[in-house]
Order: sequence, then structure tokens, then C-alpha cells
Amino acid sequence: MVRRLLEKKYEVTVFNRTSSKMIPLQQLGAKPSQSIAQAVSEANIVMTCLLNDQAVLEVTAEMVPHIQAKTIHIGLSTILPDTAQAVEELHQKQGGHYISATVLGIPKVADKGELTTFCAGAETDLEIAIPVLKAFSGQIVPLGKDIKAPNIMKICMNYSLITTLELISELYTFAEKSGLDTEVVKQGLHQIYGHPSFKLYIDKIHERNFDDVNFNMLGGNKDVSVFQEAFSRVGVAPEIGNIVKSRITSALALGMKDKDWSSIYEIIRAQSGLN
Repeated sequence: MVRRLLEKKYEVTVFNRTSSKMIPLQQLGAKPSQSIAQAVSEANIVMTCLLNDQAVLEVTAEMVPHIQAKTIHIGLSTILPDTAQAVEELHQKQGGHYISATVLGIPKVADKGELTTFCAGAETDLEIAIPVLKAFSGQIVPLGKDIKAPNIMKICMNYSLITTLELISELYTFAEKSGLDTEVVKQGLHQIYGHPSFKLYIDKIHERNFDDVNFNMLGGNKDVSVFQEAFSRVGVAPEIGNIVKSRITSALALGMKDKDWSSIYEIIRAQSGLN
């Protein structure tokens, strides 16, 4: 996303608490910063893309005293809807501006500028934010003023994806144990799941190619925890998500934290007696 912003001639300052992670961005042309305060103090737009809810709340609280009144904070993280509302309230106490913007797509899609971005916030803020989001988005879906809406939508979409990975993994394992060529299953799944992201994961699971990481197991563990908590808060039991969580827990126990999250297939195979 930083590269796409730079290609569109935006001036980009970056900050990461792990300074080495800024080096590749600096090589692309971004200006490194030594602190959150320094990074945000002169910015018209601040974007955060962080691992979890706690990090989002901590960073927002740290940045709010240092940003200008006109600055718009665009939050890109996958977080609970209630956390998005809490971030908005932190800004409102200081007279600030917040846009919730969640993105769908793996890094390769971001590289092409083809992410799907759901966003919400004040109309005047969206008018400023959307042209910037277009730098890395092929489709932008405004969802009005309800700051929670993009986060609810992201949970819906990602929950759909991880539960489909569980299903595809079960199907391949069932076919293999039943003596059916999984190549046939792959072709059938391509017909049923026509979207490119489904085809990517159908092939990845078929090839057991989990070192080429689109989204790692640690990130998957965090996201499924978000799904479980979000469902629980509105009185819905995420039964499939609970199953997937157990697969991910097993994967992490086996040291698979840096594998693609679709490698839950390996857990299903092992639990089914396949090597």
C-alpha cells in the first residue's frame, strides 16, 4: 500500500516500533520517522495498519495529542466493531476525524492496486479520504456514517473465507482417503467457487503450498479470535469458527505460525491419519 501511495506521488512518512521494518519502505521512497509523534504531527492523513485491537487503541491514544485538528485518521486494521467506535470517540474528544476503512485482498492484490475497501465516516472526511484510498483500491464501497460498518463487513468476508478453507480442506482429505484423485475435486471446486480468491486457495491447498504466504497463521489466529468475540457480543455462536480455532491452535503448537493460514489442511490431514 505504501508503494502504491508513493507511485501516486503522495509524500509518505512511515513509523514502525521495529525500526528494521521501515527499511524496505524507506528504500521505496518513504521518509522514516523516529516516533509516532514525529510521524503524525504534520500529516494531513494518518493511516494505521496494526496487528490487533490493543495495538490500535494504544497507538491512537499516543497519536491523538500530536495530530492537527484537520488531520484524518484512516484505520485499516481488522478489529472489533466496538474498537472502531472507541477509536472514533478518542478522536472526537480532541475534535479529530476518523475513517474506518477495511480492505479485502492479499498483498499481491494490494501490489496491483486492486483491493476492495469498505469505508465509513463523516461525509466530508470521506470526500478527502476516498481519493487517497484509490491509490491501492480497485473498488471502494462507502458504507455511510456508521463507523462500525466496515469492520462488520470485514468480519463477514473474512469469516466466510476461513470457514471455506476449513470446508475445502475437509473435502480434499475426504477425497484422498476415499481414493478419489484430488485433481478432479480441484476442477469441481473451481466451477463452484468462481471468485479468484477461492481459486487461489483451492490450488494452494491442492498443492500443499503453504510457504508462499498470503496471510500467516498468527494473523489467522488473531482474526478468528476477532470473529469469535464479535459474534459473541451480539449473541451468535460461531460454531465453524470454533472448529477452525482448534485447527489453528494445533498448527501453532506445531510451530506453523509462519505458514499460510490455509495450512489448516495439514492439521485436518494429520488428524485424519494421513501423512
